[in-house]
Amino acid sequence: MDALPRTSASNGGDGKPHVLVVPYPAQGHMLPLLDLAALLEARGLTITVALTAGNVRHLTASCPSVGTVVLPFPSSPLLPAGCGENTKHLHPDHFRPFMASLAALSAPLLSWCKAQPRHSSVTAIISDMFTGWTVPIAEELGVPHVAFSPSSVHYLATSHSLWRRMPTRRRPDDDDDEAVTFPDVPGSPSFPWRHLSWLFRTHVAGGGDEVSEMIRQIFLWNLESSFFVANSFSALEPALLDRDRPLPDLMRKRVLAVGMLSEAVRGRHDINIDSAEKPALSSVVAAWLDAFDDGSVLYVCFGSQHVMSPAQVACLADALARSSAGFVWVVTSGTVLPEGFESATASRGMLIREWAPQAEILRHRAVGWFLTHCGWNSTLEAAAAGVAMLTWPMAADQFTNAWQFAKAGVAVPVAEGGDTVPDSVQMANIIAAKVVDKDGGPMRQRALELSRKLADAVAKGGTSHRDLNEFVRMLTAAREFYPTQCLPVPVRASM
Repeated sequence: MDALPRTSASNGGDGKPHVLVVPYPAQGHMLPLLDLAALLEARGLTITVALTAGNVRHLTASCPSVGTVVLPFPSSPLLPAGCGENTKHLHPDHFRPFMASLAALSAPLLSWCKAQPRHSSVTAIISDMFTGWTVPIAEELGVPHVAFSPSSVHYLATSHSLWRRMPTRRRPDDDDDEAVTFPDVPGSPSFPWRHLSWLFRTHVAGGGDEVSEMIRQIFLWNLESSFFVANSFSALEPALLDRDRPLPDLMRKRVLAVGMLSEAVRGRHDINIDSAEKPALSSVVAAWLDAFDDGSVLYVCFGSQHVMSPAQVACLADALARSSAGFVWVVTSGTVLPEGFESATASRGMLIREWAPQAEILRHRAVGWFLTHCGWNSTLEAAAAGVAMLTWPMAADQFTNAWQFAKAGVAVPVAEGGDTVPDSVQMANIIAAKVVDKDGGPMRQRALELSRKLADAVAKGGTSHRDLNEFVRMLTAAREFYPTQCLPVPVRASM
């Protein structure tokens, strides 16, 4: 750390609350938190976003006037030279050391906070759940800390439950199917060991190393936050957002559901979004989709992080070819498709290389189904568009996300696991039944109903809109806000 933080101008110094926002540099984490920053700024708060230099470009046009504090990316012997400052192109082996290494930003960020003039001092900190090392900064400054979940309240509760309880497998054969129960989560759900957080499973399997202990501490720090904010909405998770039954796994702290954040931003006319920066559905894609009947096309995308194996690509291609369904498939760079696949499916299939305006494609009337890895942002985009899902979760929170939307009646599984190569005939039969033969009509109707509930939540007077108003009120009164801790927090390790 041989450089000092750099600061860009913001509208601070006028007596307004000054909120420091600390994202985690991964697309699925950063973008919803930046949407939240834009909404808070539009409601009159002064916002400063802490980023390393390589991530400044991710501040979108929806946040044109927020301040920034630019921190030098920390060097670490645990990371290879030139690994980058965002997880987008990071090798999976480096995810854990990357997350732990970011804690080294604590000291320069605290120094920056202490150097601010009294009239523009930081009055609250909002940080991603993967940057819980900001909690001691808030404590040092004497200001509230808010932990942000870019995912569901369910995942927020269950992931923190794991780090508090530290369950282990009881069977001597280390059975990956052994169930782990969450008794303090409404409904006492249980999941097989293989569906638990990869960060947690890796810690339990090895344990004791510096990286593992820092990751656990990051989650334990989150439990000392004043309250939590999640990119979710109450109609999807009503039992977990019951104010009369706060969740023990989150230390009975208040949870505010303010999602879907990108929908809330989309609906605000007082946030300047340059039309040149809006994802647009190209005329070629739009014209191609226009030729299909309503709800007759399957959109296929597995996010920007996961790279499918050649065997998985061949399986999916075979399933699409057998199904007779119309489809749009977003394929990543380097994907090699089976010989003859493109020509054989050209009349009903479109391939998009690298990136596609996903939200806009899902909103096209012809798209009725989404074959997805179940990243939270993707599932919310499907929910907003009223599109039903075929799920193939790969890792992280994706297993529980798939479970949640299946429980809501808008998703059906076709496969699971990042290394799994499913039976292509079975997958083709599911696609044909749901998309081609219209067997999925009731599920599509439920998806449309969920879309209406999401729209109601972010509209004026809706549950997410009210929670956002409450969040602003709490941040505005930050210096008078004192959290109540109802359960003991495990003793923290030193940073």
